[in-house]
Amino acid sequence: MPPLPRSAFVTSRVVRVCLLISTHAIPPLSYCVPDHLTENVRVGSAVVAPLSGYPRLGIVISPDDDAGEYDLEDVKNVVGDLSLSQEVVEVCCWASEATAVPLAAVLRSALPPGLRMDRYRMLSPSPGWPWERGEIVARATLRKLLGEAGFKMAERTGRVEPSPALPERGTTEWVVLKDGEKPDLRRAPRQRALMTALERYPDGCPVWSLLSEAGAKRAALRQLVRRAAVRLEKRPESAPIFETLGEGRGAELRPFSRSAGRVVDLGGTWVWRTPAAEWSRAVAAVALAASEGEEQTLVLAPERKAVEGLVRDLRWLLPSGLSVAPYHGALRRSRGSVFEAAREGSLDVLVGTRTAALLPLARLGAVCVVDEPNDAHRAEPGFEGVPIHVRDLALRRGEVEGAGVLCLSPFPSLRLYAPENRIRELPARAPGNWPAIRVVDMRGTGATFSSALLDECRRGVSTGGRVGVVANRLGHATTVYCKGCGAQRTCPRCDLPLAVHGDQLVCGRCSYGMRTSGRCDECGSERVDFVGLTAERARTDLARILGEPVGLLTANVREGEECRVIVGTPRFIHDGEWEIVIVPDADSLLLGSGMGSVERAFRVLHGAAGSARKRLLVQTRMPDHYALRAALRGDYPAFATAELPRLRSAGYPPYAHLAALTFEGPEESVRRAVESDLLPALEAGVEASELTPFAASGADPVWRVLLRSADRSAVSRAGAFAARQVAKLGKSGPRVRVDVDPEEV
Repeated sequence: MPPLPRSAFVTSRVVRVCLLISTHAIPPLSYCVPDHLTENVRVGSAVVAPLSGYPRLGIVISPDDDAGEYDLEDVKNVVGDLSLSQEVVEVCCWASEATAVPLAAVLRSALPPGLRMDRYRMLSPSPGWPWERGEIVARATLRKLLGEAGFKMAERTGRVEPSPALPERGTTEWVVLKDGEKPDLRRAPRQRALMTALERYPDGCPVWSLLSEAGAKRAALRQLVRRAAVRLEKRPESAPIFETLGEGRGAELRPFSRSAGRVVDLGGTWVWRTPAAEWSRAVAAVALAASEGEEQTLVLAPERKAVEGLVRDLRWLLPSGLSVAPYHGALRRSRGSVFEAAREGSLDVLVGTRTAALLPLARLGAVCVVDEPNDAHRAEPGFEGVPIHVRDLALRRGEVEGAGVLCLSPFPSLRLYAPENRIRELPARAPGNWPAIRVVDMRGTGATFSSALLDECRRGVSTGGRVGVVANRLGHATTVYCKGCGAQRTCPRCDLPLAVHGDQLVCGRCSYGMRTSGRCDECGSERVDFVGLTAERARTDLARILGEPVGLLTANVREGEECRVIVGTPRFIHDGEWEIVIVPDADSLLLGSGMGSVERAFRVLHGAAGSARKRLLVQTRMPDHYALRAALRGDYPAFATAELPRLRSAGYPPYAHLAALTFEGPEESVRRAVESDLLPALEAGVEASELTPFAASGADPVWRVLLRSADRSAVSRAGAFAARQVAKLGKSGPRVRVDVDPEEV
């Protein structure tokens, strides 16, 4: 790792260490630094320190000049290969406070997974032990020869100490073309895509990379093996660090170079409204500008497939002599080598998913957030990463490390325009084409599909074009409206749409609830219905009416991809190219009950227009809705001008901050925790909703409380305090999950 400024080194003999044990119950602890380690300990150092007599891995987060005269234990040793930078530690501390997540869990996400925690170094072997001083021995070996009690005694008496290390590289499964006649794959599109992709790699390709590039599953690869078209073999894993090829494409970056140079030279946060087809060139221009100043670039993409695509493009677009590496879950233990190269400064461009957001880079010059509003940029419970959108981590890293931050999207998230963010915009780049648009007014009709929609489908089938039908990604209705007058059920307190939860309508802001009824409160009509056309229903009905097979593309189903008409969720329709795109139920988007539902509706409609080559048809009962009109014109500024004041008046982000506390357990214990621990501890300016039953989870009910404040740290402190208090109750208390500033409530 390059030399650190002297300010990063610890001058105090006492330091605060966060042990990497993910719990609210153990705060950072104070330890003494022995004389022989004073030159090696700094903020960010990975150290081994004792806890209850047993050594544990931790990160030094600060000096501790106020430790007093307590008899403190010593730091045992420093693990240089796992140390972080002072700046990353500062960002991790901020992220822990902002998300109410234990600091240990955040720091752990800045390290690669699969650390070798089972290694022990011999310090003082007993006579008769078959090891010498300084030798590295596996934990399993120690336990086998010493027994469990003997191993624990060796730890407590200091005869052995942990010696953690980066994950050791393993083996990777590769696929290689076999010589001979190729099989007939005309009726096997997935197998054909695999063969086409593999032909570009005469020496073979890792299986995971090939499947990602071809968009195929392993079943298709197994069929090729059975046909003797390819063979599988194991090879030692190599570091996934690639040299750029420099194919003389400087002219392609020239339109982007001036704007990219401003991001790198001036720093700060920038928004660049660019179509998806230009993201690779925009990122390449930023990386090139950063490399000219001998600085590194961190690129954050929402999904593994996007990461791999960016790495391929950057290798061709950037001049030779630079290095590019991916970072995502499929790399497994190889992530350790990428972590090491990024930290040491030998890597020029790091392209990763949200798991790369906190990796230390020696000379960070720019951070690019690709497809910034994508929800995949935020970790969900049970998945890798910190539960905070990477845009927030990128903004904080840019501020702490003095790097420029660039957010790329045709429609950036409105959360970027929070008062505390000083956002600057680069000149927007218009999409290459915009389709002819037709809006079908469905007011006064009870039909699901208009004759105009069916005519477009038949026209696409007859001309051999592809028709993409966007279906609501949710599998259930989101809200209730009247087919007669178009009135929507709203909260009497907040005037916001009520969401459907079972037989209840619930407000996502104040938790007001009411039972569903079949009569409209405005006109008395009984033509009250649920909004929301599911993908499965749209596919079944269209296939029946058209008399043609209709495909289906969702996160879990890929069927009939060769069909002319395909129903899909927004993500899959946006990623494809279609002659005609149809949105049969725009109202389910515009009438969503969540706090960001209108913004998401704008993105879906704007994205639908961007993926249509010739025509876009939209069915709606609200043809004059401002979000619909702005999206179909591709007018993001007009939408933001109309939507931001509405969010301000509703008290939603970016003008306020929320925390959703989800409790799971018996009602009595949940109410006791809320009323005794949470509510009395709320700071001034923090509002709390009523405790509301939210869903069912196994045997225990689930409850939710929403907190809101203009101060983000206030709601996160309240959530963290509640989590700590509940943790003290142990198994007798409820379980709680804190989600600060969720993308959806």
